[in-house]
Amino acid sequence: MPYRYVGRCVELDGQDITEMTEKATKVSRVTFGTNIGRDNYLLISDGLGYSRHHMQGLTLAKDYHVGYYRSQYRGKPCYYMVHSAIEHVFVKETD
Repeated sequence: MPYRYVGRCVELDGQDITEMTEKATKVSRVTFGTNIGRDNYLLISDGLGYSRHHMQGLTLAKDYHVGYYRSQYRGKPCYYMVHSAIEHVFVKETD
């Protein structure tokens, strides 16, 4: 996977999170999902208790309270998702 999940803001350094959010650009859910990869998307969706099918409950795709962003985390490209005021951070793997 090109991006690796590094954690939630409550587990990471506050100053790093502040710098990341100050540089952020909003992106679409599709852009976020495409870049972090399907496995990571399903991992975060399942972990937060979302349904995988809209006929069985609320899906991550249908939750309009969630935001998606592109930025830099500790000098590395990242994507992150904000859910209930918690940033979930994915950092680009180095080659």
